[in-house]
Amino acid sequence: MVNLKILRRAIAVGVMFELLLVVAGHYRPWLQHTFLLMFGCMLIAGVAGLLYARDLARGFRAGALGGGAAGALCGVVAVAVSNVFGDRPDLYIPWGVMVLTLTGIVGGLFGQLDALFKAFLRSQK
Repeated sequence: MVNLKILRRAIAVGVMFELLLVVAGHYRPWLQHTFLLMFGCMLIAGVAGLLYARDLARGFRAGALGGGAAGALCGVVAVAVSNVFGDRPDLYIPWGVMVLTLTGIVGGLFGQLDALFKAFLRSQK
């Protein structure tokens, strides 16, 4: 049900940008004291889910499942690296992973919606 090739691509993009954002947040403290770091991590996980579902285009359930997997792995990496740097306590690990999994699922749903919209536009030509 999950296409591993597409999932690896979405995870690679999401993890790369999550690492970049967490490292930037560690060295630029003004990112931590606002909600930019949290919003950015959620946005990246959602986009990773969107990329997976848009490439897969096999239904909302498959898109949400793969989007959730991409978001969860992005969440694990972001929260673990932030914890290694000492920016966040251990308490945030399960909460961060749950929130980013949810945003990955929502991104997967929107990715499938985008795939349906693209198919509709192609059929109108």
